[in-house]
Amino acid sequence: MSEPAESADDAEIDQHEVRPVDQKRLLEWLKRANQRHFISSEGAVGGVWSGALFTFAIAGKGGVLQIRGQLTRPIAIERREEMIALINDRHSRSAWPKCFLMVLDDGSMRLAADTASSIAHGMSERQLERAMRTGLSAALSAFAELNARYPDPLATAPEGLA
Repeated sequence: MSEPAESADDAEIDQHEVRPVDQKRLLEWLKRANQRHFISSEGAVGGVWSGALFTFAIAGKGGVLQIRGQLTRPIAIERREEMIALINDRHSRSAWPKCFLMVLDDGSMRLAADTASSIAHGMSERQLERAMRTGLSAALSAFAELNARYPDPLATAPEGLA
């Protein structure tokens, strides 16, 4: 991964200084990286990348940075066994992201992907950059694998019209 271009605001930040990670630092990173994001009415930080919803949270009494992505495409509950096999196959090839199925109230499912990074002792700007980009790209890779295997029928023209 290439180093991000340094802006005037970054010149004041020591890229190697280890500092506590909190919601303010997450928001600063998102702004510096020109990433569109939101803060929910409950105060959660999130954003949408490639059609997937992501949230960024400080968990475990401030010791873990959790980046969770959720593919917004619904998955029929009848495909549960197929999805579990896909997730297990992925986990056998890579330890992260941790993927799982979320069953919604309407009976449909969503694929979610989660990465966690220890922040108990703080992070430098470079470490935070790596954790954020890795969390996003790992989840997007898992979602791309599902989308390649199960293309969205609405994303392509019907047969005979292409």
